[in-house]
Amino acid sequence: MTKENGKIILITAAGGKVGQHVVTELAQKRVPFRAGVHNESKASALLESGVETAVLDFENSNSLAAAFKGIDTVFLVTPGSPDQGRQEENLLAEAQRAGVKRIVKLSGKIADRETIGFSQGNRDAERRIKQSGVPYTILRANYMMQNLFGNAEQIKHGAFTNGPAAKCIALIDARDIAAVAVAALTEEGHAGKTYDLNGPEPLDGHAQAAVISSVLGRPVRYLDVSTDDFVGQLKSFGLPAWMVDAFAVAVANPEIPGDQSSAEVERILHRKPGTLEQFIKDYRAAFEASRGAQAP
Repeated sequence: MTKENGKIILITAAGGKVGQHVVTELAQKRVPFRAGVHNESKASALLESGVETAVLDFENSNSLAAAFKGIDTVFLVTPGSPDQGRQEENLLAEAQRAGVKRIVKLSGKIADRETIGFSQGNRDAERRIKQSGVPYTILRANYMMQNLFGNAEQIKHGAFTNGPAAKCIALIDARDIAAVAVAALTEEGHAGKTYDLNGPEPLDGHAQAAVISSVLGRPVRYLDVSTDDFVGQLKSFGLPAWMVDAFAVAVANPEIPGDQSSAEVERILHRKPGTLEQFIKDYRAAFEASRGAQAP
């Protein structure tokens, strides 16, 4: 059942991998929403397409109050950073002050034994949501296919890596995460639920490379490197230490924590999630060696 008209949804990271697709789906469904972005240029681009926007500063109380004015429901996404916990506390406090009735939180996979890195951040975020007193739905998304845009240059040159090849991951398209998020934002029956969101099948690194090779029509190899070598590569890219440490913990875990079945996605969307093959077909230009296309 769709929410009645007159209620407004706030998307806290409307320009992100998932948020941009939530914007598209809500606009297509003509559901009232406000797109939270973090600079004026992004706001101007959305305004030109007729989208209501708010320049959202997670550290500024006046900015938060303006963004949350009249808001009934929130799609809560905060960028990974050392300040993520504090920023999320600010957002939750404003949601409570504004009388928000529903929060849909984009989270990630949680490995219970990990005390640092992405698992710890996700665990803390979920605890804050549950303690806020606001009805919630938590989306524990697997590794996104869109993260392969970060490997686009490697793939153009015929080989890529994200660490040890043996790790099987049910990669999920951010467009499917967005579709589930929109269902949770606009339909009843999702309050208090935590959903594991996965793609259609777990693939190790070599299987991912085989799919990419098949679509592009040329050999693409997966480079099986140790966790230490992969972490060294990340350091060479100049990534901040907190991010390198978080990736090191995630990559070192030989298995993706939690369920990797696509059952939740299929139940909510009444269809199977998109395949890696279809994703590469849809964004082929981003991975083509002969074209200078930039990844979205």
